[in-house]
Amino acid sequence: MTEWQTYAAIFAVGAASYAMRSVGFLVATSLPKTGLLPRILSLAPGNLFIAYAATGIVHGGWPTLAGCVGAIVTMTLTKREWAALGGGFAAAALASALLAARA
Repeated sequence: MTEWQTYAAIFAVGAASYAMRSVGFLVATSLPKTGLLPRILSLAPGNLFIAYAATGIVHGGWPTLAGCVGAIVTMTLTKREWAALGGGFAAAALASALLAARA
């Protein structure tokens, strides 16, 4: 790929991103503020987060699941992000070590 093609590709991706954001903003301003549709759309970020997390857990296996559960439990008990990170990492490391010992 030549230099001008690289710049053209970067420009095209930027233009497409800007166009999608602009159209999304225009569509969002025309949506009703009350009713069923706004309630459904307010659930979308949580659903997307769960979909991404579930995909990562499936691909990561048992250590990833243990890390997620450890982070959730630690966050529930302490209400501290840094503690949840530590709890999640510790649970993932323990699960990974246990699986390695069994193999």
